[in-house]
Parts: sequence; structure tokens; C-alpha cells
Amino acid sequence: MKLSFFLSFFYLLIVTNASNVIELTPTNFDQIVGKDKFALVEFFAPWCGHCKNLAPVYEQLADAFSYAKDQVVIAKIDADNHKDLGSRFHISGFPTLKWFNKGVTDNPDEYDKGRDFESLVSFVEEKSGVTAKVKKAITTVTVLTTKNFNEIALNPEKNTLVEFYAPWCGHCKNLAPTYEKVAQNYAQESDCVVANIDATQNKDIAEKYEIRGFPTIKFFPKGENKTSIDYQGGRSEKDFVDFLNKNCGTHRLVGGGLSEEAGKIPELDALAVKFTNANTQKDADSVIKETKAAADKSDSKFAQYYVKVMEKIQDKKDYVDNEIARLDKIIKSGKISGSKVDDFTIRKNILANFHKDKTITHQEL
Repeated sequence: MKLSFFLSFFYLLIVTNASNVIELTPTNFDQIVGKDKFALVEFFAPWCGHCKNLAPVYEQLADAFSYAKDQVVIAKIDADNHKDLGSRFHISGFPTLKWFNKGVTDNPDEYDKGRDFESLVSFVEEKSGVTAKVKKAITTVTVLTTKNFNEIALNPEKNTLVEFYAPWCGHCKNLAPTYEKVAQNYAQESDCVVANIDATQNKDIAEKYEIRGFPTIKFFPKGENKTSIDYQGGRSEKDFVDFLNKNCGTHRLVGGGLSEEAGKIPELDALAVKFTNANTQKDADSVIKETKAAADKSDSKFAQYYVKVMEKIQDKKDYVDNEIARLDKIIKSGKISGSKVDDFTIRKNILANFHKDKTITHQEL
């Protein structure tokens, strides 16, 4: 029983750590390279920092061509441990990448382009004629190009944050996961767009906005004559959220939720408190009438909700607490869409104004 368990465990471990990068040694090198397949070979050293940085990208490259192993080999060899092979191909630094055509082991081509995934894929495709199968990552960030830049970034009805990046840029790669989170946080804000553009592939746009380094981040505020603003803030998720809330007029939190101020209308908030503190039915009816008139003038789709809550309270005094509890339970269930979460959160924010201990602030008066 124990033996069976350990065998299963080690089998799972091997499968989990399976790699599509072929390990070469002096024993198998000439059996694989220079035969009937193209081969890209990385000569590396275990202690080499640049080799360690390249490793995950190289694994990704091997995965992209794994379906075509009968045509293209993505391989590596420890040239520090196997110095004879390193000397044979004149390896003087690590990592060194060499391209071997079919049937050729002498004078391979040295790879001297970018070490990013896109550059490596383009090289292998060009040399072999084999197209990589790349799984495109699902992103919430709006991808801009020369074709759609003006339509989105210069749209007078939208605020747009744009990252100008280069695929090979290390700082851009470090920023990517944070920037993705920011985009997710604002996915429900139709007029606050988080976007990026590959400045190396859309050089006309990069030149127009005088992009000199990567990443460069610019903000394009709403308005007919849009002029970009250089983003000079920090690179944390909170830094971006604070900046966008200030410039887009939104109330997002780190993580994508809404703050307690989201959706509230100061004038109607004050009337909610006035209604709650009404001493007589006549006073309450007067406030409802006043609220209806103010709500009719408001552009907010939540304005009429204030009136609805007042009318509900007239029929059921504990309506506010029960409704807040109901909405909170639905939100925490995780079974509703992001737009519904926002809608119910704003309703909770409005309902909070109807608690007896709520006071009218100076701003609400």
C-alpha cells in the first residue's frame, strides 16, 4: 500500500514538473541537433542570473512549439558542466542561444535579438516556417493600437489611462500584474478606461506623444479638446486607484469594491436624514414631497430610490435594517454580476442615511 502511494506520488511529481524544453548532454546532443528538425539551443550555466531570468520565458517558448516537436526542437544544455560542447560552439558567455538548421551542426546562427517571448517566437517562426500556438492571456486592460487609439483615448466622453510599454521592458513586465488589477477594479466604470499600447508596434502614436522610456503612463481626461497628462504617481494598486478616483470622479476601493460614498447624492442624503428625524407624519409627508421634486431634477438613476425607501419606511419601520441585511447577504453570496454588486452596494450606502443616529454633515446641507 505504501509503495503504491509513493509511486503514485513520484509519478504525479514528474508529470507536474514536465517540461517541453529538451535537456541536452554530450551523449544525446548529436542524436537530436542537426538531424531532421530545426533546433534552438540555449547554452546556460546554473549560476547565471540572466539564465534564470530567461528560464520561464524559454519554457513558455517550448510550450508554444510543443505541438510541433517533430519539426522544431527547443533545447538547452548546461555548458558550464559540459565544457567540451561549450568550446565546440565557442560559447563565451551565458546564456548564448544558437539556431541549428536541419542537417547542420557546424556554424549555427547565433541568436542576437530580444530575450522576450514575442521576439523569440517571431525568430523561431521566421526560421522554421512553423507557427507557434500561443494561449492568449485574458486581460481586462483595453488594448490600443494605431487603429483604435483616437476612438478610445481621445473619446471626449471617456477618461482614459494609457500605459505605453515595450514587450522587452523589465519594468513593464513588473507593472503588468498590478496594472491588470487596476483594470479589473474599473471594469464596471464605463467612462474610466484602463488601457495600454505597445509603443514598439505603434510607433506613430509613440512619436506623437514623445515617448522616450518605458513604461510611460499618460492620462487623457474627458473633454472636447483632450490634452494628455503625465502620470507621476506611484506604481502600486492603491496609487493608481487614488489617482483615478480623483480624476474620474469615481469611488473605487483597492480590490474593485465601492466606497461608502459611492452613488450618494448630497442633497438627497440631507433630505433622508431630515425624513428620519421628522417628528410628525405631516413633517414626513412634506419631506417625501420635497424629495420627489429634487429627485426629478437629478441625473442619477438612484435618485428615485430615496423616495422609494421613504415610502417603504412609512409601511414598515424596520425596513432599512432588513433591506441592508438582505442586500449584504446577496452581495456576499458571490452569485451576482459585478454590475449588480455595484448596484446593491450603492443601495446600501443610500439606506445608511436613514438610520436614526445619522447626522447631516456640513457638505450635505
